[in-house]
Amino acid sequence: MANRSRWRSWMLVAGLPAAIATLQAGVLVSTAILAQAAETVRTGSREEAVGYEDAPPYIALGAKLGTMGPGLEATVGLTEILNARVGGNYFAFNYDGTRSDVDYETELRWASLGLLLDCHPLENNFRITGGAYYNRNRFELEGTPNDSVTIGDHEYPAAVLGTLSGTMEFRKWAPYLGLGFGNAVKPGSTWTFSFDVGILFQGSPDVDLEADGIIALSPEFQADLAQEEEDIQDDVDVFRFYPVLAFGIAYLF
Repeated sequence: MANRSRWRSWMLVAGLPAAIATLQAGVLVSTAILAQAAETVRTGSREEAVGYEDAPPYIALGAKLGTMGPGLEATVGLTEILNARVGGNYFAFNYDGTRSDVDYETELRWASLGLLLDCHPLENNFRITGGAYYNRNRFELEGTPNDSVTIGDHEYPAAVLGTLSGTMEFRKWAPYLGLGFGNAVKPGSTWTFSFDVGILFQGSPDVDLEADGIIALSPEFQADLAQEEEDIQDDVDVFRFYPVLAFGIAYLF
């Protein structure tokens, strides 16, 4: 029974370095963004530009960094309290290592395209945001065992397993709901700083496991793989609600 959850351990432990690296990068770069925002708060106002107040819609371009990775976005002012945002995020991280007599390679890829609507009910920087992301978040693992591995209810020698691979994906369209601070298209400032916190409802992950060894086509082995897939999905089901935290800076044209 000691090896019962070994495959699940690969999927979970191998993903930890990537997750930690993502969060560390977010903290470091977000700090830099905060410093830049403080520096740019001294920029000039546009309130005195001829015809500016009478020339909607207002358009701003910005950069963001957070738990969904770095990204770019455009904001368009629709009314005094409604703005539309479209943007993309992308982050990829690879990690190779050895654990429990298994040589493995992992890849974490966070990629998304967001279509959002901001409501500023108090006509200030506070906003309520809703929308959806085209979600291509994905985790991959490939391992070559050097010893026997327990999968499902049976133990298999490394020689018959070959290379074991696993993928974890989420549903393609994920609703988003959150709160934020900042209005990139508010007349009066060229540069603006923003902050967002919310939840991405990306659904329970879809886990797929495979092996390319001589045992791969065995009905008994396939049944064990299916059992492992269910167990892993139960372990990572918490990721169906993905926390979003992002800092950004934008320039108003």
